[in-house]
Amino acid sequence: MILKVKNNHSKFCLIIILFICVFQSEGVYASREPIIRVLISKNNNLRIRSDRSIPLTIEGEFFSRKKIKGLTLKNEKNRKILYFDKNKQKKYDLKSNQQFQVSTSDGRGIWVGQKRFPGKLNLFVLDSEIFLVNVLGIEKYLSSVVGSEMPTKWPFEALKAQAIASRTYALKQKGNNLFDIDSTQKNQVYNGLESRTNKTIRAVKSTRSLVLIYKNKLINALFHSSSGGMTENSQDVWKNQYPYLSSVKDFDKKNPKFKWQKKFSNQELINLFPKIGGIKNIEILNITSTGRVKNVRLVGAYGSDQLSGIDLRKKLGLNSNFVRFKFIEEELNKNALQKKSLIVFGQGSGHGVGMSQWGAKYMATKGQKAERILKYFYRGVQIKPFRKDYL
Repeated sequence: MILKVKNNHSKFCLIIILFICVFQSEGVYASREPIIRVLISKNNNLRIRSDRSIPLTIEGEFFSRKKIKGLTLKNEKNRKILYFDKNKQKKYDLKSNQQFQVSTSDGRGIWVGQKRFPGKLNLFVLDSEIFLVNVLGIEKYLSSVVGSEMPTKWPFEALKAQAIASRTYALKQKGNNLFDIDSTQKNQVYNGLESRTNKTIRAVKSTRSLVLIYKNKLINALFHSSSGGMTENSQDVWKNQYPYLSSVKDFDKKNPKFKWQKKFSNQELINLFPKIGGIKNIEILNITSTGRVKNVRLVGAYGSDQLSGIDLRKKLGLNSNFVRFKFIEEELNKNALQKKSLIVFGQGSGHGVGMSQWGAKYMATKGQKAERILKYFYRGVQIKPFRKDYL
C-alpha cells in the first residue's frame, strides 16, 4: 500500500515537472516572440483612422504622443502633406527621411484604407514614396497570413501545414532598414485582421513556434497554389539548388487551375512585343524535367527575341510556365486579312516549387497530418520549435 502511494506520488511529481517545463518554454517564447515588419503600402496617398471611439496615438518629429481620430497623407502640388481629421486646414509639410509611428490600444486594429491592421504602423517618408510598415508579433501576423493564403474552409491539417510553412518563410527573410517582408505575392499575402478567423487562430496556436529546418537551419519554405501534377526542382526555377526542394508528385488535379488556357489576339501580341512586331511563332528551346518551359525564341514580323519561361510568364500574365503554344488563323471580317492569334495551354498556378497548397488540401482530406504533408513536399526536413541559432 505504501509502495503504491509512493509510485502515484512519483507520477504526480513527474507530471508537475513536465507541465512546468512546457509552461516555461512557452513563456520564454512568448516573451521573446519574434517581431515582424510587414510592408503593407508603398504610396503617396494614405488614409489612416481608428476603428471607433478609441483614439490613435502618433509620435514623430512634430508630435509627442498626440491623440488623433485619423490622418491623411497625400501629394498636393508637388508637396507631401499630412493633416488630421479634426483640423484639415492645418497641413504639415513632410520631408524625406522623416519617420512617424501610429499605434492603438484597440484590439480591433487600425484602418488603412479598407483593411484593419493590429500592432503598430511605422511611416517612412522617402523622396518618391511613403512606406507604411505594420510591426507586430509573428504569431498574430500568421493568423492573418494563413487566411490570406489558403481558404479557411479547407481542412484544419492543411491550414496547420500552411502556418508552419509561412512561419518558416517569414523568419527566413532578412529584411532591410525599413521592413522584413512584403504583404503581397512577392513574398506571402497578408491582409491584416480582415483574413483572421477563429479557425486560422487555432491553426497558428496549435503549431506555435514550429518551423521547418534542414541541417539545423531554417529552410526556404517556398509554396505555391498548384504545380499541375509535379512540383519543380528549385534549380530549374532559380540558380540555387536546395535538396529539400526536389520535385515530387502532386495531388492537385481537383482544382480549377489544374488546366487552363489564355488567348491573345494579333494586336495584343503587337502591343506586348512592339520591337519585333508581335509574335508569329514561338520555339520552345528547352524544358525542365517536369515539362515546364525554360527558354523560348519569339519570332515576329521585324525579328526575333529570346526569353526565359519565367519572364514570358510575367510578360503574358500567365498562371505558370508549364505551358504549350498554338497559333490559329482568325478572320476579322470578310474583307480583312487573316491574323494569327495565340492560344496558351497551361497547367497549375505559381512557380511550382515547394508545397502545393491544393496538394496539401488533398492530403489533408485523406487524413494526413500537417507534419506528414510538410515532410512530403519538403524532403528531409525536421519540424522543431524556433530558435535564433536556426537563422
